[in-house]
Amino acid sequence: MAIQTEDLTAFLAVVGQGSFGRAASALLVSQPAVSERMARLERAVGATLFVRGARGTGLSPAGEQFLPYAQRATEVLDEAVEAVRAFDQAPRLRVAVHVTFAHRAVPLVLAALGDLPRRVKVRDAHSDEIIAMLLDGVADVGFVLPGATPRPLRFVALPGDPVIGLGAPGHPLAGRVVTAGQLVGHRLAFTRGGTGADAFVQRLQAAGVPEWQWTECSDAGTALNLARHEHHLAWVTASVAVDHLAAGTLVRLRVRPAPRWTMPLALAHRVSDDGDPAVQAIRRAVGGLRAGRAGRAR
Repeated sequence: MAIQTEDLTAFLAVVGQGSFGRAASALLVSQPAVSERMARLERAVGATLFVRGARGTGLSPAGEQFLPYAQRATEVLDEAVEAVRAFDQAPRLRVAVHVTFAHRAVPLVLAALGDLPRRVKVRDAHSDEIIAMLLDGVADVGFVLPGATPRPLRFVALPGDPVIGLGAPGHPLAGRVVTAGQLVGHRLAFTRGGTGADAFVQRLQAAGVPEWQWTECSDAGTALNLARHEHHLAWVTASVAVDHLAAGTLVRLRVRPAPRWTMPLALAHRVSDDGDPAVQAIRRAVGGLRAGRAGRAR
């Protein structure tokens, strides 16, 4: 039995709305129609995709596994329709990057393109999702955490972005040089990622900083807001902190000995797109950053 586009649309609506009834309202169809679609889809995949409970309808383990494929399938279809409709317009450049790195990646892409005509579309996604999007052809370039490179893709490393400590100007430790032990009694916020993150956490634990005292954030913006408005000390990349330091809304905190903590990032694209002028321009821009960092190091 073939899976129809309407089946995937109904499936994603139920996931998003949390019930068959609300999904039906969102789709402007009857609830029996949604139920019939889901029964058809479950027959097609040979597994139960939803479980019903007191709090609504949730995904079964099989449904959890099916979800990213359903999302990617509908994205491919949407991209196909958009490509046909925009056939006589400037070519698209679909950039995938997690919000934590967007402040660094998006200006780099736009500066690299210059006057090269491209309709730029930016998508927020995690590294593993970005790799899947590149492989599926629904993204043209991505910025990901380095790792194993799938054969159809090419990774080009950007210079490492050091992670630094920050606090609001009124925080008692802001602007000071402190040891890890002096962080006891103060709330901390950081994104636990990058080279040296685990070593930093181990140092906190060794210094007696209790785990309930720190907040692990999914993005740098949350950590910055906690530092600015909630009396936390935040550790974020230097690139995301630069505007706050210049404006004086946050000040530097230095822990000694200094943690060797950097956030790596890599440009990713399909090998088959090596000849694309936009990809070439972005690769040159990344190469310029690396050359500049190497020159400063000497």
